[in-house]
Amino acid sequence: MGRKDRYESHVKPKLEEIKKWITTLNEGQIAKKLGVSISAFTVYKRDHPELVKALQDGMEELRVELKDALKKKAKGFTYEETKTTRKIEDGKVVGMTVEKYEKYAPPDTGAIHLLLKNIDPNWKNDDDRTYELKKKQVEIAEKKADDANW
Repeated sequence: MGRKDRYESHVKPKLEEIKKWITTLNEGQIAKKLGVSISAFTVYKRDHPELVKALQDGMEELRVELKDALKKKAKGFTYEETKTTRKIEDGKVVGMTVEKYEKYAPPDTGAIHLLLKNIDPNWKNDDDRTYELKKKQVEIAEKKADDANW
């Protein structure tokens, strides 16, 4: 007789937490956090579609957040920064001032390029000549590997 299945007691009650954990942890780390082995976690994924759905939903939420952050960085944005200054006399804090500044983060060309590359089919990563040169470079490397019997 094998070990008792821990899905009902260790995994199922934590499906909402698993959805959040998958955005920062890998499946092995999640299994450890749940107190189950990686192999058991793999079996649970096979046998319990709600676990797979929680993992997929968590990753989809992360994808949406990352896309939004990339769009924000590509467009530029304003944000608030706070500076706190303490006035100290004789080793004691006698006053404090809080200053708030509005700052502007300008559009990021790397983020713009990445977005255009992925959403605009007419956007070219490189000009045609550069693309052809890279293609030839790969062909030469493949030929060298074949000649060297790799």
